[in-house]
Amino acid sequence: MTTRLRLPARIRNKRNTADDFEARVALADRIAELPGIEIIERRDEEVPCRIDIYLSHEDSNRRPLGKPAFLLCSFDRESVTVSGLDQWNRYQVLSYGWGKLVEDRVRVFLPRDRRELETVWLIVQSAHSRLFDASVPETGSLTLSTWDWPKFSRTSLQ
Repeated sequence: MTTRLRLPARIRNKRNTADDFEARVALADRIAELPGIEIIERRDEEVPCRIDIYLSHEDSNRRPLGKPAFLLCSFDRESVTVSGLDQWNRYQVLSYGWGKLVEDRVRVFLPRDRRELETVWLIVQSAHSRLFDASVPETGSLTLSTWDWPKFSRTSLQ
């Protein structure tokens, strides 16, 4: 089951601190410890400016056909682009100033201190649990309930 995020507002003009680099490394360490993370080396760049983190579906019941892994998030110098957030969590991230919408993904600003690290970690963890959990319906699928369907009778009403 996915959790609904309740995020605090992000302070926009907060200065970068000495904890800036430490918080970013801590986020990368936490993501690396998540279950099902697969590292795929990129050989097209000598010094990578972006790091892609994939989610392997070998341990999950929901494995895409023909695809060995799904892109969970991408790190660059200023942000982490997260895939797999549902509409509610995407709205929370955007409305409280934690990121921007890029196509079907959310570009979340990197944490600047320990407090922001916890918030960004909640966002990434929510996306991971939604993508990794097989009980959550796929994006775009409908869950129908039959309890409110009309009841038909084969008897005549005359």
